[in-house]
Amino acid sequence: MKILSANAGYLLDYDGSLSDYALKPHRAMVGSRGAEERATDRLVDVIADERPDIVTLVEVDQGSLRTATDGQVARIAEKLAERGLDYDARADGKYGDGNVLANLPVLEHLSNGLLVRSDLDCETTAHYLDTGPKRLVSEARIGDLSVFGVHLAMSGRGRRRQLAEIVDIVADRERVVVAGDFNAYDGLDEVEETLGAAGLVLHNPGETVPPRPLDGIVTDTRTLDLFLTSPEIAVTRCDVIDVQVSDHRPVVLEFEA
Repeated sequence: MKILSANAGYLLDYDGSLSDYALKPHRAMVGSRGAEERATDRLVDVIADERPDIVTLVEVDQGSLRTATDGQVARIAEKLAERGLDYDARADGKYGDGNVLANLPVLEHLSNGLLVRSDLDCETTAHYLDTGPKRLVSEARIGDLSVFGVHLAMSGRGRRRQLAEIVDIVADRERVVVAGDFNAYDGLDEVEETLGAAGLVLHNPGETVPPRPLDGIVTDTRTLDLFLTSPEIAVTRCDVIDVQVSDHRPVVLEFEA
């Protein structure tokens, strides 16, 4: 079984450098068709090369003025289909009902997504946490295996509360993989300690974001994207894919099904 996880950065084609944000601020406001196509093609290339069973995506745009598509997750699935790879696509708003952010222009279209191989018997579900601005936890369930995609809060206090809520969600699952952008600015210990209490094991793929101007001040880690699994899952590969699809690099996990 292979899981690929990527923070797509809304396919705005920012690489994480300060100069990129400073010289191209218009993309964050109105988007760029050319930039979106470049970023989409790079991400599609990665998925096509790896051929994962499940892809968890965070920071995808499902129809704001910044995207030229009717939904970026469906567009990625279409491009993969052109290469003979069939995936079922799902995207859900990242803020959830009742959250004021979900009703604001542009923000109402910001989502996380799942791509699941079409030949797999898979059930997908959207869970919403009670804490934080972005609250979506996506789940893909195949038999006794549940794969969760997350994008956690940037604030330490909010993130720790969200981790505790995730413990409750995974508690009644048999085999679990939690993947995504954990925004672990305070280091990996807080993630490992909280989800370790639920019996999950942290798998560190390596540095997933490039050097940043405030490294050493805001954070000492550049590993923001990672995996946690049930202890009985025999992991055979956990890597960063050296392609800058956004200001994050994708990560991949393989294990015995």
